[in-house]
Amino acid sequence: MKALAPGFRSWRWLRAAATYDFFPSFSTRVRAWVYNPLGILMCAGVASLLCGFFLHAQGFILAGGVAAVAVLGVLWPVAALRGLSGSLGFDRPRAEEGDEVGVILTLRNRLPVAAWGLAVRGGFGGDPARAVAGITAAPARRVAVCRWLVVLTHRGVYPLAPPRLTSGFPFGLWDHARCLTVGERLVVWPRTYPVGPVPPVGGDRQVEGIVSRNKVGTNGDVVGVRPYRRGDSLRRIHWGQSAKHDRLVVCELQSNSRPLIQLVLDADPRAHSGSGADGSREWAVRVVASLAKGWLAAGARVGLAWGGFDLPPASGMAQTCAVLDALAGLPDVVDQPLTDVLACPVCRGFRDGLQVVVTTDRTQAGDGCGACAGESQRWVVLSADGFGAPASGGQPAGPSGAEAWLRIGSPAEAPALLRGGWREARHGS
Repeated sequence: MKALAPGFRSWRWLRAAATYDFFPSFSTRVRAWVYNPLGILMCAGVASLLCGFFLHAQGFILAGGVAAVAVLGVLWPVAALRGLSGSLGFDRPRAEEGDEVGVILTLRNRLPVAAWGLAVRGGFGGDPARAVAGITAAPARRVAVCRWLVVLTHRGVYPLAPPRLTSGFPFGLWDHARCLTVGERLVVWPRTYPVGPVPPVGGDRQVEGIVSRNKVGTNGDVVGVRPYRRGDSLRRIHWGQSAKHDRLVVCELQSNSRPLIQLVLDADPRAHSGSGADGSREWAVRVVASLAKGWLAAGARVGLAWGGFDLPPASGMAQTCAVLDALAGLPDVVDQPLTDVLACPVCRGFRDGLQVVVTTDRTQAGDGCGACAGESQRWVVLSADGFGAPASGGQPAGPSGAEAWLRIGSPAEAPALLRGGWREARHGS
């Protein structure tokens, strides 16, 4: 490779020095003022003044016109919004990712003139400067009700930030903003998918319920027969078998019970890859939400835990709402690795049911809870590489000797695996 000529090297060095930003923060402020209509108008006003001083007095007339336009463009939005008050609400208290939700804005204009060119910005994610909805006008001395539909593709408690009512009318030189009050907030649940039946759950804390289990009880279908014991109901006597064996034989029935389940979510961002709705963290949240919703609908008692949060096991629709509400409000930063979560008293002391841990193959769990591994603990492992860019570091998921009960390789596999990814789901419990 030939060496560059000295003159060419000097030219490249001068070009790099001329285009290097030595004061990036100052440059950002300058661009914010200059690269907008008001900044350009101010530059035009300064140029007109210079023309008035050095060329001709008519430059002062042009500078006065430019100043009048700038003052009118700045003060008009301020005056218009001072007479406005508004509140934002939703047509329902809860929704799910991907649902179309109605947003209701109530505006009250106390001024004798209408307010024009209004817009609602912020509060729904994305670019806060992007307009969520545009409003043509707010009539003078009247209350206006505006309604529009929005599709929310990410879980959370909306609005995510205080929404602002803005106006740049009449020239769009400067957008003045005023915060809107928010009534009842909207809770957007994670998207859920149908799941398979509850896997076998051991322990003695199962209470009577509506889920038929293949264990001896007093309800459900017949699972076998045994000799009569004092206290057995005469209605359970199998007369045919009793006559055949010349002794009383009774039927053993299934146990209708409520399995006890604790779902543990690895919410540490360091264990996940990808970002946004398709990242492994959001899909881990959807997996937990799907398991909780499906198994609660089947009558199980389900609890939830992650770093710094614990929801005791319970059953019913109220528990479903509590679990999904908690997952909707999961903070972006949970600075507690899975090792510490499994070692906490809530998780370590859970012994009388099934503990399902949802994590990725990048987790730092190690051997932090080796005593828990076994039939009472199942691991749902998401392959981080399938949900975004590969992350660095990490150790194999789960304690030593514990294999993944359910392994999900990508978002496309998740719905099918949740529905039939384990033995009981494929062949029935």
